[in-house]
Amino acid sequence: MKFKVCICAIILAITSVYSQTKSSRQYISHTKKATVNFANINQDFSPTFLVKEMPKPGSGKIVHYNYPETTNKSKSAQIVQTTLPSLALGTSLFGNPYSNSTPTDNDIAISDSGVIVSVTNTNILIYDTKTSVASPVKSLAAFTSPVNNKHQEFDPKVMYDPKADKFVLICPVGFVDSTSKIIVGFSQTNDPNGNWNLYTLPGNPLNNNLWSDYPMISMTEKELFLSINLLYNDSSWQTGFVETIIWQMKKDSGYAGLPLGSYLHHNIKFNGKAIRNLCPAKGGSQLYGPNMYFVSNRNLASQNDTVFLVEVTDTIGAPTNTVTAKALITNQPYYFPPSGRQTVTTQSLATNDARNLGAFYENNKIQYVHNTNNPANNHVTVYYGVIDNPQSPTPTVTGYIINNDTLDFAYPNISYAGLNNTDNSAILSFDHSSNTIYPGVSAIRADATGNFSNILRIKNGTSYVNVLSGSLERWGDYSGSQRRYNKPGEVWMSGYYGYNINTLNKYKHAAWVAQIATDASIITNVNQSTKNNSSSTLLFPNPAQELFTVEINLEKPEYLSFELYDASGKLVEVLIRDWVKTKANVFSFSLKDVSSGIYFLKITGNNNTNITKKIIKQ
Repeated sequence: MKFKVCICAIILAITSVYSQTKSSRQYISHTKKATVNFANINQDFSPTFLVKEMPKPGSGKIVHYNYPETTNKSKSAQIVQTTLPSLALGTSLFGNPYSNSTPTDNDIAISDSGVIVSVTNTNILIYDTKTSVASPVKSLAAFTSPVNNKHQEFDPKVMYDPKADKFVLICPVGFVDSTSKIIVGFSQTNDPNGNWNLYTLPGNPLNNNLWSDYPMISMTEKELFLSINLLYNDSSWQTGFVETIIWQMKKDSGYAGLPLGSYLHHNIKFNGKAIRNLCPAKGGSQLYGPNMYFVSNRNLASQNDTVFLVEVTDTIGAPTNTVTAKALITNQPYYFPPSGRQTVTTQSLATNDARNLGAFYENNKIQYVHNTNNPANNHVTVYYGVIDNPQSPTPTVTGYIINNDTLDFAYPNISYAGLNNTDNSAILSFDHSSNTIYPGVSAIRADATGNFSNILRIKNGTSYVNVLSGSLERWGDYSGSQRRYNKPGEVWMSGYYGYNINTLNKYKHAAWVAQIATDASIITNVNQSTKNNSSSTLLFPNPAQELFTVEINLEKPEYLSFELYDASGKLVEVLIRDWVKTKANVFSFSLKDVSSGIYFLKITGNNNTNITKKIIKQ
């Protein structure tokens, strides 16, 4: 069946209103607080505090604006057939495991040399795509222990700097003004297993009894930008919002461990009202500068067509450093998203709102994504927008609603996947779920002109999710996506995956990590360990302390032997030998009674199956 995309049938002349914000700014310098070596973190208690109260129901969040912003705009839609080639799937693997926290809040970065840093709300996974070896998973608490004062970490963000060949990892800590701070880590080298310089930014920087929540990061050639919301104590993120601020930092100082100079931009408003959830537009094919764009919208509106474009001009110390804002009108309205469906009617997935979740700048365009309702079926799906000529006084905005006739789509992110300055290809990755499909991840290709590929189903979950009390589970707040800068057309993503840890610990969520490309020829490191009768084999979590799971798909029945060997090649144990049926099979085993170290699981059969998987027992 051809994939379809909905766009507005009547496209009016698009107008924009320009306004110079009267924002405030102050210079703050931050000294390095600590150095931490990731590989040398040996004591890790992984403390997490899980509030099992379900999120506030979606209907209580909606703000009914006076809509439409423009008159005579039709709600009808026209159908556009897919024309772009399908995406190619490369490496696809189980990422960060569940660790008593919700939601996952995935983010991911990959270096030019193929080293991945994948983060979720409570832990960090480093994975080398060249060797297919993962370092032992470490908690955010252990990584930030020199500076976190034992307060809870959350909402991590990570980014690779292709200019410096280093990483930046940030996370807030503390949920009230007296404990709130933002930890910013700069890797000293291109090896994230090595030393990191840790800095702290005040979570209540204006000393007005507010705390910091929901960060987003981006970079120019010289600077790091971090946007974050300031909230009242003891209030929900919907009603407690006061303003979104922007930190602008000299990243080279952070890599060197020198005092970190920064600007704090605040009081960023349009027509006297704070612009909420400023999503930075990352450089598409490379880092740009010195300016940085941010996109926003009326994320709590029941229906709206306003898009805010904020720009921070020039570098720290430059006389032309200002903050400007434009209010634009998109041809395609966006809608407050409903909750996502699960395979059990008693459990649904919260979608928060329609805030911008990812954006990039390339070829004089900003492409961005967020959640929306699909008015054709009233299911949550992805909104894809394109801002043309953002530097002009009157940029234009075109929007598209991704059609989802069977699945619910949410929490998208986006990365540039083009090959040259005339190629505006983007890969949109997102979470999926439905009343028949467990929570997993998918992707689609777009070209900024209304053409799309068919949807690539990357991975379905193996269980529905039920972590919280009540009927509404957390699904966001975001997913991760990053272009591999030295390999045009290749993008890595991290999303939400439902699974059972074991028979006593069920209905949890983890991260699923995947390599996606616009063409199969781009992918050079597809796992070739599973051939012949086995169409795919996955082992997860890895590393782990006790329980490991193998998911194997067979094209026809086969008598298989599962054998465990130590690093020297000595047989430790024949785990099981038996006939295995076709299609999906799941085999689990425990290593609690063996020493920590490296092991190998060898799977052989009478129909040419011969698979070896490296295991790291923590």
